[in-house]
Amino acid sequence: MIKKSLLPLILFSFAGSLAHAGFIGGDEKGNGGSVIYCENRFESQRYEVLDLFEAREIQTFEMDVIEGIEYKKILREMIARLADINPTRASLYYSFLETFDREALFLKGTEFTDIPDRGWGALPKGCTLVQGAVQYKRPSIKGHRYYFNKDVWDRMTNTQRSALVLHEFIYREGLQPENNFQTSNGVRLMNGFLHSTMMRDVTLPQYIDLLQRSGLQLADANGYHILLHSGQEAGRGQSYRVAFNDMGIVTLATLARSFYLYGPGGRPMPVHCGTAQENAPERGGGVITFWPSGKVKHILMSCTSAGFVLRSKEAIGQATASELIYNEQGLLSQIKTLQLELNHVDYSLRSTRPGGYVTFYQSGEPSQVCIGNYYADHQRSWIRDSTGEGVIVAQSGHDTFGLALDGRIYESLKSRCGFPQ
Repeated sequence: MIKKSLLPLILFSFAGSLAHAGFIGGDEKGNGGSVIYCENRFESQRYEVLDLFEAREIQTFEMDVIEGIEYKKILREMIARLADINPTRASLYYSFLETFDREALFLKGTEFTDIPDRGWGALPKGCTLVQGAVQYKRPSIKGHRYYFNKDVWDRMTNTQRSALVLHEFIYREGLQPENNFQTSNGVRLMNGFLHSTMMRDVTLPQYIDLLQRSGLQLADANGYHILLHSGQEAGRGQSYRVAFNDMGIVTLATLARSFYLYGPGGRPMPVHCGTAQENAPERGGGVITFWPSGKVKHILMSCTSAGFVLRSKEAIGQATASELIYNEQGLLSQIKTLQLELNHVDYSLRSTRPGGYVTFYQSGEPSQVCIGNYYADHQRSWIRDSTGEGVIVAQSGHDTFGLALDGRIYESLKSRCGFPQ
């Protein structure tokens, strides 16, 4: 622990031209992990990761660090603190840990040049900063991504080593295009929070507030991946609204660009909306709302359409949809179609224009199909009998059909396609 005699704090800011470690080369920005060195402390306390000092003294968090004889074991326990509230991020950091040994190079007898990526900060009086680690987006030819000052590393406790590596993992995520970190301020805040007692009983609203303050992008809500901002550069980005009910359950959010949704009968299906650069509206995968229970209620796709297989005992087809409605049990009940096709021994139905819908039985079979108001266009929307001769819709004027569980048409309605708002 740092004694109060080391305070008051000396405020400082970091500026200057970009510094590169000479042994790396290239034109890519390096990103460093800073360590405080205090000569007047006991040997085991002379080196402390800046993140932990700031968490305790600047953020005034009550610390909850883990001691141990193996830094990787401590690191796994630290990542595990994320598992319940943010399993996607925990899995990401575990994957970083799996490749750490072959991506890390420890350099002895080397003094690292300073990396001016810290932003505002503070130091205890009489102490200095040393560069404990440097990370590059693109690994070297030999596959090294992280470079550690072994002279510093060897004099750090396992707790501090774990904190320094976790700093690099958070920064690695922060360097992804959708985060676009320019300083390590958010990294240090996130790392310090994870090492504090606040992680013991953090609520989802508190945790998402932490991510938004840190500048990190991805979160988990009710089993779905959601985005917190548009990922554009500073000054042009857009923060996405996350709404909660009184119980702290997310009721509205923006979907990530890749996610799983539940199709007819609860079957999971992947959706991929491309990168931020490919997604012109910059709205991720779309807007999702939830029932008070946390079950999905409605999805409005924004970057693409979702493809579905339509299947019953005697009929099979497919549809693409731009909007999805779920019942309170989280089962898909209706989709707004962009195009659809359904084939039965008695008929063939097709629509290649937007405006139709399909509703579903809870077991997943189509219960009602509307092919929109384009039935007069026989090349784009029609329903034909088994002979293929009669264009039934054009003759009857009906465009909504009730289907039995086996896929047979039992009802034909003359009505416009209706879709709840």
